[in-house]
Amino acid sequence: MKNYSGHIIFEDNFKWKDLEKYFPDMWEIIEEESKLNAEEKQFDDILLELNLEELRKNKKPFGYRRENTRFRMIFPQDKKELTIYRNTPTEEIEELTEKVAHEIRNKKIKYTVKYDDMLFYRIGKK
Repeated sequence: MKNYSGHIIFEDNFKWKDLEKYFPDMWEIIEEESKLNAEEKQFDDILLELNLEELRKNKKPFGYRRENTRFRMIFPQDKKELTIYRNTPTEEIEELTEKVAHEIRNKKIKYTVKYDDMLFYRIGKK
């Protein structure tokens, strides 16, 4: 099935610092799909470190929001959620979401997974 977005929704007692250990692997999954050149990869390494600094402070990370990439990993402001997004529907969203979720599975982090739960998608369906 083609989806615009995959959502990993964390439980209420979730703390952002719990992701620190797993975040580099989660980041790499999304980054690999972007097929970056060496210069872009260096920039992404800096962005990864900035995200990790936020997690160490138990703050929500910035995510992977680069322009001209196939996928983005965003963290909605008002939710304890990680969203993997592409601006066109694709079968890869489900696969990527499952890969990222697999990194935190069985790690004391409880979550649920949903698809196409972004506001613009819900409005478009009506």
